[in-house]
Amino acid sequence: MERRLVQSGNDQGIAMMFSLVALVILSTLTLSFLNLSSTAVETTETIIKRAQSQAEAEGAIHVAIFHLVNNEFPTELYGNNHKYQVEVGNRKIEVAVNNACGRWDINEGDLKILDALLTELGSAEHADFIEGIKKARTMPSGFQSTNQILSIPGLQAEIKQRLMNEITLQCRSDAVDKASASFNLKRAIKKNQDSYNKFPPQRIYRIAASNSKGPGTYFSIYAYIEVLENPESPFKIIDWRAN
Repeated sequence: MERRLVQSGNDQGIAMMFSLVALVILSTLTLSFLNLSSTAVETTETIIKRAQSQAEAEGAIHVAIFHLVNNEFPTELYGNNHKYQVEVGNRKIEVAVNNACGRWDINEGDLKILDALLTELGSAEHADFIEGIKKARTMPSGFQSTNQILSIPGLQAEIKQRLMNEITLQCRSDAVDKASASFNLKRAIKKNQDSYNKFPPQRIYRIAASNSKGPGTYFSIYAYIEVLENPESPFKIIDWRAN
């Protein structure tokens, strides 16, 4: 089925909406400037700039989604450094777009890969932890957050923290994108190379952006996007988180 192009007026449509919101905030706060001390003015200016920084970063995510849905990015994204410049108003912001399956999926991932990965992360014994993963998967809702692994016994706390950087909920496949996997995950896959011949879906992506307009205004955001073969609804936002 041919995917319908998303009509956004231009690549900056939704992004500009967020910028306009920031400008409204700017206009409102400016009215009180005359009654503020110089310190308060500086604080208010920082708040305004952070709001603008947030609007631009969120706008960059939306612009990237339009590029992705309209096939203006490669259909297969590999590597950990797939970064692109997108325009939000008159500002260029870098976004990183990667296959979500560059991490091990906590609900669907191959447990042999997890076993090898934990060894790579420095664990000598983790059979009880893997049993805990199996048990959690049998629950009706499975894992709803990667943080849930922190409460599973059988693994050292520091290893759990390292594991947090290797797992995801959003791949929804037992396969791992070998090209975009971390060094440790690649080594875990290599240990099972004879039996591991799986290919992840090329439809779920992690899009990340950050922005700053000076001290105290840094803002970062990431989203997981699923590209759909539905001309009426060409994508779905699976997750959206800001820091």
